[in-house]
Amino acid sequence: MGFLKALTLAVGLIGFGFFAFVCALVILPLIPFFPGLRFRLNSLFIKPFSLFARAVVGIKLVILNSEKGRIHRPSIMVGNHQTGLDFALISQACPAGLVIVGKKEIQNIPIFGWFFWIAGNLLINRSDKTGAKAKIDEVKKRLGKYQLNLAIFPEGTRSKTSEFLPFKKGAFYLGVSTGYPVVPVVCSRLKGKGIWETFDLSGGHVVISILDPMETEHLSGADLPAFTERVRNLMIDEYARVNKIADEMDLNERHR
Repeated sequence: MGFLKALTLAVGLIGFGFFAFVCALVILPLIPFFPGLRFRLNSLFIKPFSLFARAVVGIKLVILNSEKGRIHRPSIMVGNHQTGLDFALISQACPAGLVIVGKKEIQNIPIFGWFFWIAGNLLINRSDKTGAKAKIDEVKKRLGKYQLNLAIFPEGTRSKTSEFLPFKKGAFYLGVSTGYPVVPVVCSRLKGKGIWETFDLSGGHVVISILDPMETEHLSGADLPAFTERVRNLMIDEYARVNKIADEMDLNERHR
């Protein structure tokens, strides 16, 4: 059953990706006249695919403190990373006008990569250290001009356990360098419910919590390690809390 669900998700990913790409092509000629339009394109793909994925897997999504995601724009939104299905869940807690950070190689993926670029997402060349300053200036200008939120997974890769991996400092460096607040977004445990890569797709309640925006304007580079660790510890504590909430919801449902 898990394999069939994973296969269905893959087909859906391709289908919704193609639909979004076609829509993006239609909108593309309008972008020079309405530049901010491209940054709303992500919702053409993420929102429908998320609804589809949750229906296929049987995930019941609960979002706590959704208003906190809209309090401050621009902002850097950071989330924990468990599976390739993360973006379809966590994005539901993020407001419209969300851009995503991805590796530059993504643009070489047919259809999806092209859409990713058209939608104004940020493509990072990790080997280009000299271009870091220019990229930060670009991020600050783009997010400020169009009042966008930037989404990053600070672990850098998916955790294969239920524990948080160490956080890379890139997301927090962006926050400190731009002066934009960091907004932690915590998703409850997906193991046993929605791990796409291992066909572990039994469904259940998933709880996402948005924490208070954490200001960065008063911070400097010297504060970066402590700030990164502070955000990580807050997210770990919240992770334990939302796991309990999700487990209680699953238990109550089984006892009905």
